[in-house]
Amino acid sequence: MRGLVRAGYHDAVRDTLPLVVRYGAVSARSAAGTLSAAGAAVTRDLSVVDGAAVSARKDSASKLWSTLTAGRGFDRIWLDGKREVSLDQSVPRIGAPSAWQAGYTGEGVTVAVLDTGIDTAHPDLVGKVAESRNFSEEPDGSDRIGHGTHVASTIAGSGAASGGRYEGVAPDATLISGKVCESNFCTESAMLAGLEWAAAEKGANVVNFSIGGFDSPEIDPIEEAVNTLTAEHGTLFVVAAGNSGSSDGSVESPGSAEAALTVGAVDRSDELADFSSRGPRIGDEGMKPDITAPGVDIVAARAAGTATGAPVGEHYTAASGTSMATPHVTGAAALLAQQHPDWEAGRLKATLMAAAEPNPSLTGYQQGAGRVDVARAIAQSVTTDPVSVSFGRALWPHGDDEPVARTVTYHNGGTAGVTLDLAVTATGPDGEPAATGIFTPSATTLIVPAGGQAQVTVTSDTRIPGPDGLYSGQLVATGGATVVRTPLGVHKEVESYDLTVTLLDHDGAASGASWATLLGIDEVRWIDLFDEDGVATARVPKGRYNLSALLITERGEGVPPAVSLQAQPVFEVSADASVTFDARKGKPVSTTVPERTAVPALIDVTFQQALEDFAYSVGLWTDSFDELTTLHIGPRGERFSSYVASQWMKEDADGEAESSPYFYGVAERFEGRLPSGYAKHVRRGELATVRQEFGALPDGMIGHRLLFPELDPDSGGSAIALPTAAPGRRTEYLYVPGVRWSPELHISKPGEEGFPDMRALLFQAPVSYRAGQGYKDVWHTGPFGPVLPASQWPSQWTTRTGDTIIVDLPLYGDRAGHGGFSLTDSSRTALYRDGQLVGETEYSAFGVFEGLPPERGDYCLEVADTRSLGDLTTEVRGVWTFQSAHVPGEDVFARLPLSVVRFTPRLDADNAATAGRSFQIPVTVQGQSGAPGGKVRSLTVDVSYDDGKTWHKAQVRRDGGGWVASVRHPGAAGFVSLRAKATDTGGNTVTQTVIHAYRLR
Repeated sequence: MRGLVRAGYHDAVRDTLPLVVRYGAVSARSAAGTLSAAGAAVTRDLSVVDGAAVSARKDSASKLWSTLTAGRGFDRIWLDGKREVSLDQSVPRIGAPSAWQAGYTGEGVTVAVLDTGIDTAHPDLVGKVAESRNFSEEPDGSDRIGHGTHVASTIAGSGAASGGRYEGVAPDATLISGKVCESNFCTESAMLAGLEWAAAEKGANVVNFSIGGFDSPEIDPIEEAVNTLTAEHGTLFVVAAGNSGSSDGSVESPGSAEAALTVGAVDRSDELADFSSRGPRIGDEGMKPDITAPGVDIVAARAAGTATGAPVGEHYTAASGTSMATPHVTGAAALLAQQHPDWEAGRLKATLMAAAEPNPSLTGYQQGAGRVDVARAIAQSVTTDPVSVSFGRALWPHGDDEPVARTVTYHNGGTAGVTLDLAVTATGPDGEPAATGIFTPSATTLIVPAGGQAQVTVTSDTRIPGPDGLYSGQLVATGGATVVRTPLGVHKEVESYDLTVTLLDHDGAASGASWATLLGIDEVRWIDLFDEDGVATARVPKGRYNLSALLITERGEGVPPAVSLQAQPVFEVSADASVTFDARKGKPVSTTVPERTAVPALIDVTFQQALEDFAYSVGLWTDSFDELTTLHIGPRGERFSSYVASQWMKEDADGEAESSPYFYGVAERFEGRLPSGYAKHVRRGELATVRQEFGALPDGMIGHRLLFPELDPDSGGSAIALPTAAPGRRTEYLYVPGVRWSPELHISKPGEEGFPDMRALLFQAPVSYRAGQGYKDVWHTGPFGPVLPASQWPSQWTTRTGDTIIVDLPLYGDRAGHGGFSLTDSSRTALYRDGQLVGETEYSAFGVFEGLPPERGDYCLEVADTRSLGDLTTEVRGVWTFQSAHVPGEDVFARLPLSVVRFTPRLDADNAATAGRSFQIPVTVQGQSGAPGGKVRSLTVDVSYDDGKTWHKAQVRRDGGGWVASVRHPGAAGFVSLRAKATDTGGNTVTQTVIHAYRLR
C-alpha cells in the first residue's frame, strides 16, 4: 500500500483509478461504450494485449467493477501500475574493442531505448537519436531524470565530451527513444505502447528496457507483450533483472519474461552486485537472469540539469544498478546484429549466452550463463536450444523423486563440423560442489555437423544425497577453441508442506478480493496467498511464521468496503494445514475525538513483526470506521506489536480540508498482539494543544502538513498530507500517552493532474508533549538558512566513521529552528584535507567522502547553493574548518565540530523589516549536539544591501547566551543579505553567507 502512495495513486493526489483491461470477447468499440457508461474512459488503445488503458473515476469504482465482472466479454483487469527505472573500464571488460577491431561498431543496427527520454543535446549523443516519441503522462519529452540518457550513452555514446574515454559499446548504432517514464515511475500503459512502437512500428533490432517491477506467478501485461512481440517481430528485448537482490526469487518483471534476455549486475571483479536480483523465476523455477554485465559505478552521460548518480565533471555521472548493466548487453547485441543482419532475437540471445564468461563462485540463479563477452560472441558458431535448462521443483521428501530428463539441441552455424566434449559443473545450496549425478548428460562426446545440429539428454536426479535447496550449474561443451555454456538448475525442495487458506468475507462468502500473508520468523520470507475463488494454497517451508489476512467485502458504489485485519502472530508449519479466516469473527474498531464535526482523514491499523535485523509491517489505510474490524488469533507474539492510529480534520462544503481550523492525531501501540476490536473515546485531558502558525509561501506554491506518530519503541507510522493554507493558522490536538509527534511541512508546486511536486521541506525532530498543556509553534518564517536540529540517528548531519566523512546539512531551516531542505538551481559540496581536494558533489550540502587518511588532518568543508524558490535565501554559502582523524570501531559515528549561525530578527508577515531604520538582529551559534568543540571565541557579522557585492560590518554585542547584531537599513526597499564568521576555542571556524535573508519595506 505504501508503494501505491509513493507512486502517486492515493486519494490525496488523484480522483481517478488507472487500469489496463483486456477485451476478450467484446469488440474495442463496444467496450469503449460499456466503459463510458460505467464511469470510465479509454485513454490509450493497447493492441499488444488486445485491450486498452482506462481511466476510471473513483466515485464510480463499484459500478465499474460490477460492469467488468458481469460477464460482458472483458477478460482481465490490471491496475495500470508504475515501475521503477532501476564505461571506460566496463566497455573493454566485455570485449567491445575486439569487436570494433573486427569492424563491428553497431552500424546499421536500430536500438530502441524505452526509458525516461534522452538528452539529444548531450555532446556524446548529438546526432545519435534518429527519432524520439513521448508515451509518458508528461507533456515534455526531454529527460528530466537522467536515467535514459545514461543508458543511451552506455549503448551508443560517442564519448565526445571525454575525448573518447566514455565511448559506448556500439558507438555507431542508431538510437530511437521512447519516453515511457515521467519520473522514476513509468505507467504500464505507456510501456506497452512503447514496446509495440519499437518492435512493430519501428522494427528495432534490439530494445533496451532498464525498468522493472514486482513479479507474480502469472504472466502480466508487460511480460506478455515482450513474449508476443519477440515471436511476431524477432526483436530482442534486453531487460534489467531488477535491483531487489540479496534473496532468491527476486527477479523483477518483465525480466521474468521467457523471451527476454535478462541482465544481472556484477562489479569490476565480476562479483555479483549486492542489489542484483536473482532467480529462480517466481512460479515455475525458471533460470533467470540469463547473463550479467558490469553495473557498479558506471560512468556515462549525464542529462543536463539532472542529478542521477554521482556527477563526474560537467557531462558525466556514475551510477549503479542492473539498469546500468543492461545497456552493456544491449550494445553487445547490436554489435552481433551488425555482424549477422539476418539473425533475430532467439539466435542473438543464444549466442551471447553461449559465449558468456561465468564466475565459478556464483550460482546459475545469480549470473545465468555468466558475464557477457562480445569478443567471444562474434566468433561463436555453436549455440544451444534451450539457452538454459530448468528442471523445476522436486517436492520434499526426495526418496521417491522421479529423475527428470531434458533435451538440449546444439546448433552449429559454422562451416566445419565440431566435436564437443560434454561435462557438468554444479554447486549445491551450501556453496559446495554438488554430488555427482545431480545433473548427468547422456553422452560425454557429441559431433555437431557444419550447418547442422545434434542432441544430448540431461537428467536431473534429486534422490542424490546432499542438502536440500537450490542446485545450479552449467553443461559445458568444449571442442578446440569452441566453448558453449548452458545454465542448469533444479530446486530440491527443503522440508515443506501445503498450506491452504480460505478467506471468507463479511457475508460468509469466499472472497477473491481478500488475501493472506505469511511472514517468516525463523528466517526472512514473505509469502502472499490469494486466489480469485477465495481459497489459496501455497507450498511453505517448515518453520514458524506470522499468518495474517486482510478481508475485504465490497458494499456498492459510494459506500466504503467492509474490512477486517486478522493476525495470528505465531503459526507453526510442520504438516499440511488448512486455515480459515472469517471476517464475521472480527471485532469492531472505532475512535472518537472531542470535536463532533471532525471526520477521519486517515485510519491506520498496522502490525509489525521484528527479526534480528529486519522487520515486516502489514496494515491497512482507510477513512471510515464503518465495518472496520480486527481479530487476534492464538498466543501473543514475540517481537510482535501493532498500533491503531487516526487523523482527523474538518471538511468544508466541497469535502476539502485546506481550511480546516483544527487537526486531531491519535495513536496507540499494543505489545505482542493485534487488539481484537478497539474502542477509544479520546478525552481532552489526554491531548496536547499546539497552536500552529504558517508563514506565507512563495508565489505559486502550496503547503501540506504532515504529523507522523512515533510510538515507543518506534514502529513507524503514517500521516495524511493535509492541505494547509499559508499564511494561516491551525490548532493541532495530539494524543500524548506513549506517542511522540514528528511534524513536517511540504512546500510544493502543483504538478500534472494535481500531483504535488515538492520543492522544499521543513521538519522537526519527534516532540514529546504533555497532556493538557498548550504550545505554540511558527513554521516557514524567515530568515531561512542553516539549522542543526537534534539528530535522530548516529550518522545524521556531519559525522565520521572509520575513514569516511558523511555530510548532510539542512541549509534551509526557518526562523523557529525547524530543519529544512530545498531543491536548488546549482549546488556544490567539496571537502579538502590539508588544502587538497578530497572530493566534491553537485548536491546541496551532501556528500560521502571515503578513503580518508587515518592520521589527524586539517579539513575544510565548502558548500554553495543557488535557488529560485521565491526571492528569499537565493544563495547559501558555508565554509567550515576543523580537524579529524580515524574513528575506530564498527558502526561508530563521531560527530564533527561543525556549527551554524542562525539569524532570528523579528520580521513582519512578509518576512520584511522597515527601511531607513536601525535594526536589531539576534544571532545564535548552534553546534551539533554531542559534537566536540569549545565555546565561541569570536563572532563577526556583516550586512549587504546589494546582494553581496559590498559588505558593511555590523556592531555585535553579547546578549545572554547569544549575540545581537545592530545594523542601519538604507531608506530604499530591497533585500538584506547577511554574513557571519565564528571561531571557537578549539580553533574550529564557520563562515556563512545568506543572500536575500529578508526584505526591506
